[in-house]
Amino acid sequence: MLCPSILFAQDGAFRYFISFTDKENTTFSLNTPKEFLSQKTINKRKLFAIPIDSTDLPINIEYVTALKLAGLTIENKSKWFNGMVVSTYDSLLVELLNYQFIDTIISFGSWQNSKKVGKKWNANYDITDYGDAYNQLEMLGGNKLHEKGYTGDGMTIAVIDAGFYKVDELAVFSDLQNQILSTYDFVDGNSNVYDDHTHGMMVLSTMGGKGEMTGTAPDANYILLRSEDVFSENLIEEYIWVCAAEYADSAGADIINSSLGYTDFDNTLQNHTYADMDGKTAPISIGAGIACSKGIIVVNSAGNSGNSSWHYIGAPADNFDVLTVGAVDENKEFASFSSYGPNADGAVKPDIVAQGKNTVIISSSDTVRTGNGTSFSCPITAGMVACLWGSQPNETPAAVKDAIYKSADRYLNPDDQFGYGVPDYFSAFMSFFDDFDFEIFNNDFYFTSNKEVEVNYAIYTIDGKYISKGKFYSPFYWEDVQPKAQGLYIVNFRFMERGFSKKFIVAE
Repeated sequence: MLCPSILFAQDGAFRYFISFTDKENTTFSLNTPKEFLSQKTINKRKLFAIPIDSTDLPINIEYVTALKLAGLTIENKSKWFNGMVVSTYDSLLVELLNYQFIDTIISFGSWQNSKKVGKKWNANYDITDYGDAYNQLEMLGGNKLHEKGYTGDGMTIAVIDAGFYKVDELAVFSDLQNQILSTYDFVDGNSNVYDDHTHGMMVLSTMGGKGEMTGTAPDANYILLRSEDVFSENLIEEYIWVCAAEYADSAGADIINSSLGYTDFDNTLQNHTYADMDGKTAPISIGAGIACSKGIIVVNSAGNSGNSSWHYIGAPADNFDVLTVGAVDENKEFASFSSYGPNADGAVKPDIVAQGKNTVIISSSDTVRTGNGTSFSCPITAGMVACLWGSQPNETPAAVKDAIYKSADRYLNPDDQFGYGVPDYFSAFMSFFDDFDFEIFNNDFYFTSNKEVEVNYAIYTIDGKYISKGKFYSPFYWEDVQPKAQGLYIVNFRFMERGFSKKFIVAE
């Protein structure tokens, strides 16, 4: 389900998820991870001491071949769940249960599409570059991060959605084309994600748009993945989402933006209960948790059920490690449609909020419009996470999320509507520099920091005559730059939005 509200080719085939007992006799080895993980992914695992383990190994090709020979069509593979999504026009043969390598078979049934396939739905930056979208950036302190040059450069956001209609054509994305690293449609099994639903396109505009509006992470790289089919709801889509998340991980994604959520389905026997919303029951929530354990920050919309009888968040927004985003309006007032927490285990959900009501987005006609839904507060947030993490790339995902939560305006008093509240990403950025010491003693001073921080200084005579200026990084020795001539001077220091002035006497 999309958030705002939005599959597989509905061709009458029966579909199943088949899990395997093991990965024995695989042709891949944990000693050669470059064969199945990108270098960026490998580097990130090393940086954060995340082990490369058996869940990273591709599934056994012999098992794949055996099921192909049995007449099954392989639609998608999951290494994390060690299995495959398969289809057949015959109900699954009982003989398959005799395969010793098959652990579990989950049936999703058969369905036929009765709707018209291909229907399209419309559901150094200057302040003027943002257009009407400036408010949704500024309320999060994102304008200050952009002013410092942190606009997502070097970060990769995987967007898992229902399609990215005309992203390859619209002017607002023309500058983004070189930043789209790869695409894949897990529903149709091809790389074209530009001929399906508009939802992902609108979502992407809030992060990567440039032109009539500028998104929150205009210089990030993007991976565009389709896992959602809008014409029906079936539990199989949760498994497809996991396959897309695995792709994102292998390709080196830092962040996953998922404006999707699942609670009920066309077949009511597949429905989730609120008790299932504990972050570890729904398949998609389990998969999202695995993605988080691999060093990815998963940002997911809370859902739009606030005014409905369901009322609560959906999956995978219920996973404790997922950064779940609710919605407010342009004045930071709660949007009534935004889904409530907590999760079934009582964890704070949503975690934070951003503008999801009257959100500025791009339409399929390449014009600026507004839209409502946590589908939009979610990517606004994902873009800000990219800017923040890009400013501190050696920080762990947990440290980045912790800084975001602590910067929010309700951190000390979270609730089931706002969570920790509206974050200030610039304050979160500044919090990484709290561990510093700057002291002045008479004619000497010292500066130490746990990070490399730029300090600017300017020296004047006591009557205001300019002498010199420069910058340094800790550690620093004052005698290297102090004036040589005897006299009384004033020195101004400025770093991390902080300033100090001090009189200095240079004696013989």
